[in-house]
Amino acid sequence: MEELQTIFEEISEELTKANSVREKILILSRKAIQKSSIAIKHLHRAEFQEADKLIMENKALIIEINELSNQMEQVRFGMILSCNQEYAEAVFLQSFLTHTPFPTFTDLQIPYLGYIHGIPDFVGELRRVILDTLRKEDNIEIAVNALDLMDDLYTLLLTIDFPDSLTYNLRKKTDFVRNLTERTRGDVTLALNRLQLVETFKEILEHKSTRENQD
Repeated sequence: MEELQTIFEEISEELTKANSVREKILILSRKAIQKSSIAIKHLHRAEFQEADKLIMENKALIIEINELSNQMEQVRFGMILSCNQEYAEAVFLQSFLTHTPFPTFTDLQIPYLGYIHGIPDFVGELRRVILDTLRKEDNIEIAVNALDLMDDLYTLLLTIDFPDSLTYNLRKKTDFVRNLTERTRGDVTLALNRLQLVETFKEILEHKSTRENQD
């Protein structure tokens, strides 16, 4: 779990940098929009010299905005989101089931957003592991460990507190993880209570059988 916490801290650092770039872009964009609006007014008044000056100033702003946007992975991320998060999900599940450390997004050579968007999907797979384990009543410890990991992953996702425009709507997926974890906790609690009742019933029957033999 420590390696995941370190990875999430690294992702937060990357998003902090991206957020700084985003804020610069927003400020420059407002200036560019304002200059364009004023230039249009000048053009309507046939004040071409004033308009030309503003348009030339705006050109420099637009170039700076576009250069800054190249530093933001999110701008070009949409088209490759699905394939990256599905890959991350598969590797996460492999790591959990084989008891091996979780790899970093650098290890997987995928964007950090693809990595982090794979976490909620992985939580869904953990629920599947838990339900299969409970259904078979086989090694309940696996179900308990998986539920603990779901809790830990939800806590880590909460640390990624950045605007949706930076995280590609991760907050919605984080809410999904919370709801799924709570549902799964209820399933595990019911299963453990049922097993406890079964064990208690067995003990009662054994005690009764012992007393009958003694009589």
